[in-house]
Amino acid sequence: MNEQVPSRPMRRPVRAVVQVAGFSIGIALLIWCIRTALRPEKRAQIEHLRDASVWEIGALLSLTALSLTLNGLSFWATLRPVKRVPVGAMLATNALATFLNYLPFKVGAIVRVAIHNRRDRVPMLTIGAWFVAMTVLISATITPLIMASFWRRGVDWMWWLASMGGIVACGAVVIAAAKLLAGEAGLARIDRFVAGLKIAWPRRAIASHRFKHLHTGLAILADARMSALAMALRLAELGLQSVRFVLVAHIIHEPLAWSSAVLAASTYFVIGVLSPSGMLGAREGGTAAIVSVPASATLLVGASEIVVNLVAALVAIVALRPDRLLRPTDAAKGELGLEE
Repeated sequence: MNEQVPSRPMRRPVRAVVQVAGFSIGIALLIWCIRTALRPEKRAQIEHLRDASVWEIGALLSLTALSLTLNGLSFWATLRPVKRVPVGAMLATNALATFLNYLPFKVGAIVRVAIHNRRDRVPMLTIGAWFVAMTVLISATITPLIMASFWRRGVDWMWWLASMGGIVACGAVVIAAAKLLAGEAGLARIDRFVAGLKIAWPRRAIASHRFKHLHTGLAILADARMSALAMALRLAELGLQSVRFVLVAHIIHEPLAWSSAVLAASTYFVIGVLSPSGMLGAREGGTAAIVSVPASATLLVGASEIVVNLVAALVAIVALRPDRLLRPTDAAKGELGLEE
């Protein structure tokens, strides 16, 4: 007897339960983080916030705003080889989507995709290829940093050599592999390889219109200049994140080694990217639990982001008017590929 595949209506309640459960876990982590920071032996760290100078708070908020800007520029640089979007529009979209990423049900991602699809006329499958390409470049940037931090347990010349050398090597491998497989020549190489497997369905798959759109991701990665720029922007963003952790540790009078700051920044970033049910609480609690960094430090970093992201999102709403973009007509749905 053939197994029946669950229908889409049956899968939706399961997804909703998973999203709610994941969001609840994030809130629980946030509560745990707050309770940890408020313990009697830790309360002095919070009290030191009263002594923070105006320049320290201003520096923290400025670093957070600059980090958000670099994040948006990395999206712009990665998409540019296949689609040119104005920098200002990309930064506004990123600001709105980043703030909405605090919520479950992938609201931030949905809004980002809808805006780029409707306003910028980027096909849905190309957006998917773009996101995959970004994930590859992020992994190529962060992995050497994390591995070097675990290896050296401190920032010394060997750490710098391993980190920067690893990033350059990973980037070179990604770009070289993409150049080999991108474009018509790359598609022909893929086709010859699949033909050698003597299996029919992979050949049908790579001949499809959908695969040609997904193949765009390799064109993105094959652009050495833009891929290198995207990796450099991500590296600069992680550097700013590390400085933020060092700064908040200074504010609460709990000095933090640079190696721990880099590891905390990388963990904080990765949790935010991978969190399936909204990043509220998940990054703060997860980073405090995984890395040897005070809970009050992660809370202060998270609080500064909420303030900056909220202000940036409000400005983005005024600039983008997403309410107009998110109400497509039936004809527009078919034309822009929003129909299922």
